[in-house]
Formats: sequence, C-alpha cells, structure tokens
Amino acid sequence: MANNFHPKIISIGFTVPPNRYSQEEIFRKLGYPEPYRLLFSQSGINSRYFWLNLDRIPLLSFQEQQEEYEKGALSLSKEAVSQCLDGRPVDLISSVTYCSCTGFVPGPTIAHHLSSIFHFPEETYFCNISSMGCEGGFPGLKRAIDFTTLTGRQSLVISCELSSCSFFPETNGKPDLSNDMELMRANAIFGDAATAVLVGYDQDWRHPAIIDTATCTDTQYISKLGFIWQSGRLRVRLSRDVPILAARLMSKAARLVMKRNSLDVNDIRWYIIHAAGISIFTKLQELLNIPDEKMQLSKKTLEEFGNTSSTSIGISGKKLMQENIHPGDYVLVLSIGPGMTGGSILLRFGEKD
Repeated sequence: MANNFHPKIISIGFTVPPNRYSQEEIFRKLGYPEPYRLLFSQSGINSRYFWLNLDRIPLLSFQEQQEEYEKGALSLSKEAVSQCLDGRPVDLISSVTYCSCTGFVPGPTIAHHLSSIFHFPEETYFCNISSMGCEGGFPGLKRAIDFTTLTGRQSLVISCELSSCSFFPETNGKPDLSNDMELMRANAIFGDAATAVLVGYDQDWRHPAIIDTATCTDTQYISKLGFIWQSGRLRVRLSRDVPILAARLMSKAARLVMKRNSLDVNDIRWYIIHAAGISIFTKLQELLNIPDEKMQLSKKTLEEFGNTSSTSIGISGKKLMQENIHPGDYVLVLSIGPGMTGGSILLRFGEKD
C-alpha cells in the first residue's frame, strides 16, 4: 500500500523540567549507603530532570504530590504541545489524547485545560489514558492512528510523566529490602518529561508513515511491574525479572509486525526503543540480534534523561528527525509496560517526488 494511504507522524515536541541533576547528586541527596553507588553510576544514565526540586521530593504528602503533578503536567504539556504545533493551526485537530501513570487529575483533565489554552475545535474528542505505565504512549498513539484513519482529521497525543511526584519515601536513606530493593532501583533510573505527537496526513516524505502496529501481553507477569497502594501512596512495583521479561515481550511484538510486512531485523534502519534501562537494552539486543550502532539513539535518550516512562519513545523520535534519514527507511518503535505488555510500531519514511 502506498504511504499516502497511511496516517503519518507530522511533528513531535518534547520538554523537560528545569531542575537537572547528575546521578551522583541524586545518590548523595537520597542518602543511600556507599555500597549502592554503582547502581546509580553504572545505570547508563548521566543526568535526569525533575519537576520538583530534589530537596522537596522526599518531603511531600500524597496530596501535595498530586497538587504538584497537576501544575507540572499542565506546564510541561503546554510547552511540548507548543513545540509540536510549531505555529501550525489547530482547526484540523479533532482528537486529543493524554497519557500518564505518575499522577492523578480528577477532572477536568490536563487535555481539557490544554484546550482552554490552545482553543481546539469544540467538536474535538478527548481521551485520558492512565495506569498503562511506561507503555502508555503506545495505546495513545494507536488511538490517534485509528481516529485519523477513520476520519482523516488530525490527532494529538500528549504523554507527561512526573516520577518526582510519585516518590515513595524510605527511612533515612536506608534501602527498603522489599522485592530486591525495588524502590532504590526505581529511584536510580526514573526522570520527568513531556512529549506531544501530531498524527495526520501530508505530502512531506520526512514525516514517516505509520505502516503497522502489534502488541503482545502475557498476564502471568501481571505482578512484576506497575504500582501498588501502600500507606496511602503509590509505590512502584519493579521485579528483578523485568529486564528479561520486557525483552521477550518486545521481541515478540517486533517479530509480529516484521513478519506481517515481510521484513527482518536487517531491513530496519532505525530502532526507537523505550529507554527503560541498560539491562533491557542488552537483553533485547541479544534476542533480536540488533547491531550496536542501531541501539545508539535510544541509549542516548537514556543517558541524557533517564527512564522517562511513556515519554521516552517520543524523545527518541524527535532525535531521529535530526538524524541522516533517507527515503524508504524503516523505523521500528518498541515499548513495554505493566500487564506485562509489549508494543511495536512500524514506520516508513516516504519517497521523494
């Protein structure tokens, strides 16, 4: 099927909060014992950005976290949408989807507040996707694909994650030993960011067509990843098994979409992989036999921003647009989240006229 029959990614915007910290600064501020320093220094991450000042993160009540989340989510999402639209008119947008798992806004939603700022058409459909974890950007983009395919109208997908507003406190820097010190392992990788993606139709070959999607869920791993309630707060659930399980599910989703389109790993020029962590990259690379050079885009996102949950594929996607792309290049986008669920999206840059 020709590319002009497929909806396209027209534009991507992303932003991070102003508070930037090195891994060393975060480790020292959280007060963990010296033997755990390597967990931070060998994470493949140089720095992370937080909406909250690092001094405040451990001090807030759950309600205060949610109040800060609403302020931060609106501020960062507004900036991401502004960058994404880049002066484009909003009158063609008929669907706005907001995705997040790190905070709660009871309604009106962040998407509604954004509409009051950007003045989306009054017939715009709004959708709020929560509780999907790091994979939240995938169902958000899938909704945009389906809506734009059905109506021909543009769709906007916003992801915003403020992990600094879902911090679960430990006592005086002493690691909570539960589930192989999952809190400390989470505190070593997660950061904050917002992204916005515009889906629609145009004739620019540099805007990749969305060719196909696939998903793979295995609920026998449902307790391995996500959040639980404890002491009136959200507490992250992060099993030691996640790297291998995530790599298995992402590789299954990848093979599904490649098989349907008569492609193999060597046909994919660019990989955009959720920047979950260096160990997941290693396992996935082994399972799919991805060359080192094709992992660098996603590794750079992890290095610069940490694991920004559902926003990371948008950040890597924006970075891809600045690379030396060629007409006809295939891109494979891979995501992972609770369920456990892996997702894959196949993109292809068009041909020059």
